[in-house]
Amino acid sequence: MMNFESFADDFGRAAKPVMNMSIYRGSFQCACGQSHWFDEEIDIICEGLMKIMVVCPNDPTFLTSLKIKTFMVFKFKGFVSLAGTHLKGEEDMIAAQTIRSLVRMA
Repeated sequence: MMNFESFADDFGRAAKPVMNMSIYRGSFQCACGQSHWFDEEIDIICEGLMKIMVVCPNDPTFLTSLKIKTFMVFKFKGFVSLAGTHLKGEEDMIAAQTIRSLVRMA
């Protein structure tokens, strides 16, 4: 778990989510402490190089950075939770929404 600023810095370059995520199905360890199933219902804020930033399906104040594990680029092997954050206060919520807005405009 990290504060939001460190979490965003650790994620690195964020881009608009454009990857076809329909082939990625599996559970992941969420920043909320629970395991969740990844499917088309998961809210993806942004993506990086073979990683994504997702919103907890049970509590939108938790964000998790997930690495997409593959074999030879094509075979999905699961997710690795890299980092998580708990948005505390209005400032963190606004910062997360700003990232979402900026990558959607790109």
